[in-house]
Amino acid sequence: MLVIMALFLPFKGRLGEVYAQVAAQMKLWDQKHRFPKVNAVEFKGDEASLSMYDAIYGHGAMWENEFMGFRVYMDHRQSIDLYGKKKPQLELDSTNFYTTPEQMAQGYGEDILFVGASIGAGSFRGYVDGAPVFINPVDSRGQRVVNEGPDSAIVEVYATNWIYGNDTLQVCQRFTARRGHREVQVDVKIVESGEKSVDDLLFCTGVQKLQRRNAGLMRSDGLVGSWGSNAPDQNNPDMLETLGIGVCVPEKYLIEVKEDSLNYLCVVHPVAGHIRYCIVAASDMQQQGGFHSSQAWFTWLKEIFINHIPINESTEIRRDIRRFRGQHLKRKKNRRGSK
Repeated sequence: MLVIMALFLPFKGRLGEVYAQVAAQMKLWDQKHRFPKVNAVEFKGDEASLSMYDAIYGHGAMWENEFMGFRVYMDHRQSIDLYGKKKPQLELDSTNFYTTPEQMAQGYGEDILFVGASIGAGSFRGYVDGAPVFINPVDSRGQRVVNEGPDSAIVEVYATNWIYGNDTLQVCQRFTARRGHREVQVDVKIVESGEKSVDDLLFCTGVQKLQRRNAGLMRSDGLVGSWGSNAPDQNNPDMLETLGIGVCVPEKYLIEVKEDSLNYLCVVHPVAGHIRYCIVAASDMQQQGGFHSSQAWFTWLKEIFINHIPINESTEIRRDIRRFRGQHLKRKKNRRGSK
């Protein structure tokens, strides 16, 4: 049985309190380059993806732990992108994924992944006719920063009235990073507008294959990983970044593990309207500790199965699902009243 342990992985040497922190942020793009921070943003579902994508500075909400940075795109893909770090520090508020040459010289990290049409680093997708599909069409989609840190950073991404086959779904993805931990926990809550069970519906997550020297790991009990190099900026194809990505899914949610031309996938289903999995990532640029080969990365990923802590449906998750269902019903009532 696959279960997930807490991955407390300090850099070599003692990790100082100033570095053992997490942070989350979202900023708006503005022509005067003030980039104000916001707690939440929501767009109509028929808004052009590029308009939403460009409205957010850095193209989506961001969070970071001392090891890596993450962002989730504010568009129809809702893909997860990665930011590598050379040393343990919080830096996204300074670089916003747009590291300058001066910041690079000071030891800052940078964007290390080109996601494109792939599943990226643990993005959540529908699963139709044996292939991932985006969460589209929807009535609205949005992002919010639930907690900025320093002990935990929480970002939520949601969509209302997603037409998924014959069902209309309300979906909320919650990403949680905790200080001192490499992994990001993902909790997906799904409610069907007709209040029927969604547990027979299929979805997927996984990791993308890297563009160059890709090596893959697939285990039938819910672990997938990749290691290799890619050019985050496709206009500079020779400027390569080397990294590893991993996703592990508890057995209770897992249907199968498979691959396609772009990804290593875990096909999943909800249990009581909830799916949980974990994302991990590492950059070859990390100067102390870290991982610098596919063998080291895959060996470490397999250790996720050792000395584990079982994942159960907690009271908190059940309460969150009830809250999410209540918010959906309130939306429906408000829409009726406005007609």
